[in-house]
Amino acid sequence: MIPENKVPGCQSTVYVDCTPEKKMNEITGEEEIVLNYVGDSDGLLTKGLVALLVRGLGGCTPEQIQKVSPDFIKEAKITQSLTPGRNNGFLNMLAVMKAKAAKYAGEGLTKEEETSNAEGGGSAALSTMDIITSFEPVQGKPMYNAMMESLLKLKPTKLELVDNSYQHAGHAGSKGWEESGESHFQLDIVAEAFDGLPLVKRHQLVYLIIGSTMEKIHALQINAKTPSEVAN
Repeated sequence: MIPENKVPGCQSTVYVDCTPEKKMNEITGEEEIVLNYVGDSDGLLTKGLVALLVRGLGGCTPEQIQKVSPDFIKEAKITQSLTPGRNNGFLNMLAVMKAKAAKYAGEGLTKEEETSNAEGGGSAALSTMDIITSFEPVQGKPMYNAMMESLLKLKPTKLELVDNSYQHAGHAGSKGWEESGESHFQLDIVAEAFDGLPLVKRHQLVYLIIGSTMEKIHALQINAKTPSEVAN
């Protein structure tokens, strides 16, 4: 139960985390990565929702988890028993768990998946060569550097962050401007972590990943897409 594992936007306090485990795929005979989730909440109803997701996603590969669509809560009629606030909290839990899974996507791929990637087939398991793993820090731009470092956790295949602060010089209320002249940014990012998430949830996921740096800047314009959306 640490800040990095806290789910934002929930009426109750919720924490989720996962650990990777290498297992042998019984069908392919190849070793792959599966994730084991843990979670807890101080609310009885929310504790049950966490348990549902922990049991449902636990033991799956990161790629399988990225394919999970939030629409399943409507098909399972879970929304009928939840208030709008609880419903949003449930979606936030799923978004955080998918973000954590994205950290391990592309690891422990089977030979079939590697062949599929090489031939350009499918976007569920990206080649590690496609994923951006580093960036060039900019001297005197602590907000930019912190945001870029955090966004790498989403394992993006495209990551462009533009500082437009000069267009809003001296914007009141921006701690980033007071510290380093940084207040407004534009983000273009492509990542599998956004798969199955509506626009609002994609933005919330970005805010979650950026964390406390969001409190220091005034505005962030986001264009978040999945690799399949870019390809199409």
